[in-house]
Amino acid sequence: MRKIFTLLAAMACSFVSFAQDIQLETKDGQVIANGSTVTIQGEMVDMMIWGQFESNLYVRNLTEKNQGVYAEMKVISGDAQICWGGSCVPVQVGGSHTTGMGLVSASSSTSLLIESLIMTAGYMETVVTRTIEITVWTDKNPEKKITATVTFTNDPTLLAVENVEISASTVYAKDGVLYCNFADAANRQLQLFNVAGHLCKEIRLTSEAESLSLEGLTKGLYIYRVIEAGKNAESGKFLVK
Repeated sequence: MRKIFTLLAAMACSFVSFAQDIQLETKDGQVIANGSTVTIQGEMVDMMIWGQFESNLYVRNLTEKNQGVYAEMKVISGDAQICWGGSCVPVQVGGSHTTGMGLVSASSSTSLLIESLIMTAGYMETVVTRTIEITVWTDKNPEKKITATVTFTNDPTLLAVENVEISASTVYAKDGVLYCNFADAANRQLQLFNVAGHLCKEIRLTSEAESLSLEGLTKGLYIYRVIEAGKNAESGKFLVK
């Protein structure tokens, strides 16, 4: 009996050790899964003073105890800054910054305060898109990190594209190559657009599976569209890293 009790206790401890203690989510409570690639609605704030565009990213404490939270932001496209304690650290494309976000109360959430300045020299961006890789963890369990690639935007075209994980799509990018897989061979057109809506490439596809070099495309988020028989057969997005 003692052995059985010991085994059950060990299993319970193992379950607790693997349980996630925090989660990433949007302002409206949508959970962002670890390892996912998502596009979310950003928000313009302080338009009369600074002109800022916020990511609306939050981190939630899932435990019954206060936890210290840390965040690392890597900028993939555009520029962004991460703020805490009244100060902001700007990060350019390809750069990263790690900061402590202070204590998050038990069973509550706090904003990650990731934003972008959109007013420079009297000019203000009206359609804004930024892509970052965000990683969060706690001081008590630094090995349990959550990482996601997040595009925050107010571009209705990007927001209308269904959020899909790159690995789940029939068109996906990996190691500088775009892979296209279809159920059958047919005449198709593949169009690639950047986040500003400009057509970057247009390629004719004829076989079931094709691979295309992404050489020449800058790092960032791209939208693809597959046209078959004159109709939009599929749309999605991929990242060039």
